[in-house]
Amino acid sequence: MNFNDAWGLLLVEASILASLLVILFFVGRTLRMATAKKARGLTQSRKSLETNLERINQLLKESETLTQDLTNNLAEKREIIKKLMESLDEKIRGLNLLLEKLEGRIPPPAPAGGGREGNGPVVEMALAGCGVSDIAKRLGLSQEEVRLILDLRKITTS
Repeated sequence: MNFNDAWGLLLVEASILASLLVILFFVGRTLRMATAKKARGLTQSRKSLETNLERINQLLKESETLTQDLTNNLAEKREIIKKLMESLDEKIRGLNLLLEKLEGRIPPPAPAGGGREGNGPVVEMALAGCGVSDIAKRLGLSQEEVRLILDLRKITTS
């Protein structure tokens, strides 16, 4: 083997070795960069996860506040309804008292006999403010009969 051939071979081997070192350097660098990107990605994922958790906690606090407000509003509404019911009950009692007083002024039902004399209580009750159905119930007549009597009275007084 020639001395020049030995140097040439050595030079080829050295260039191959240098190429391998350059390739290994770039591969190592690429792997480090990929690992760093993954780490950054995990860090960003962790940060976005923490941000999302903070948002969820805020929403939970807001929903608790809204729930408390709604509970308070419902309690106020219950109190208002309770007062209205008491007021209505009192008005019903007052109306019942007025009805009892009014019933005391209305003459007792006339005996069933018919004729013109039987029409007097119908007219008196109508003048006292009783409705057709109430008059019919109290006197034992049908509503049609009561209407007929009242209509006849209107015709005869006109």
